[in-house]
Amino acid sequence: MTAETKLVWLKRTLLLKILVVALLWGLPCLLAPEPILKLFGVAMPADPFYLRMFGGVLCGLVFLYWFAYQNPVKNRDIIRYAVIDNSLAFLTILGVGLTTGISNPTVWVSAVLVLFFAIAFWYLMPPRS
Repeated sequence: MTAETKLVWLKRTLLLKILVVALLWGLPCLLAPEPILKLFGVAMPADPFYLRMFGGVLCGLVFLYWFAYQNPVKNRDIIRYAVIDNSLAFLTILGVGLTTGISNPTVWVSAVLVLFFAIAFWYLMPPRS
């Protein structure tokens, strides 16, 4: 795969990541009322502070991914961060799933997505300029 083709696919992957983070994780955790969260199989905690903070952080990441989308070569460090972030998220979900069990299918879909993004970002990362 040529460097130019990798860059095109990297931008497509970043756009998909922006949509997934914003629509599947960020906005629901930040703003969704309890009935909407139940559709995702997420129970509203008694104190939703950390859930809302998690959603806010993810919405902030959307802006970082947007910067990387606009200029992936210049913002290579954001893509490097995405490899680490998605890898750790996958390992965390896998660890919890293997030790205490996870029955929520949304969590397993999220595990597959973050593994996909970790591999894709690692493979498509632009060379140092």
